[in-house]
Amino acid sequence: MNVYRINSYIKWVLLFVFCILSGCGSKAEYHNEEGLYLYNQRKYDDAITEFKKALDYSPEYYDAHYHLGISYYAKGMIDESITELRKAIDINPDEPKAHYNIAFAYVYKERVNEAILEYQKAIELYAKRKDKKEAEGYLYMAVAYSLVEKHDEAFNACKKAIEISPDLEDGHYFLGVCYYKKNMHDEAIAELKKATQLNPKSEKAHSILFTIYDKLGRTEEAIEEDRVLKQIASVRSQR
Repeated sequence: MNVYRINSYIKWVLLFVFCILSGCGSKAEYHNEEGLYLYNQRKYDDAITEFKKALDYSPEYYDAHYHLGISYYAKGMIDESITELRKAIDINPDEPKAHYNIAFAYVYKERVNEAILEYQKAIELYAKRKDKKEAEGYLYMAVAYSLVEKHDEAFNACKKAIEISPDLEDGHYFLGVCYYKKNMHDEAIAELKKATQLNPKSEKAHSILFTIYDKLGRTEEAIEEDRVLKQIASVRSQR
């Protein structure tokens, strides 16, 4: 075979391989998109089937592993969720969303210290992107700290969440809870009121406000919170 034929043969092989790879990639993307559509329709079993098909075509496809992981989580298949999210992390450790979601799975399994490490990694990566989920990461890490009774760490993480996102309703709510646990009632009331200003229908914030007012003997304010709670419950029952 002369040099011209050799070069032509190599070009043909490379083109053939490229076409195969491109075709597999397209099919993987198709099944991933189908799976995502089904996931959003809450058809989790069908979504799982599609994500698995995507991985048949492209085993190192980050999004398919990630979406398969969150689909398993939605079905309560936590061990399977952790396995797939870990595969996604191994493929691309610099993408924050798998770190963020695997932390929830670890909390579910009561592997809280592992969850905190994953929240920390997700926060670091979201911060580099200036993504608003950085604040949510701090908030959920605060919750995780509270589960292992690291209350100072929870308090500081929660304050950081609000510093980043001042309108984070759950941030003000949970900071109010942290203050309440410290018997800092005035500070707790201030934060819980901020939560109710952001969401007047925040039943959990009104509930703790009622508890604090009742504990402090501030009867009129307790009665008002009780009235608001009954109104929220009445509206909910009519839906």
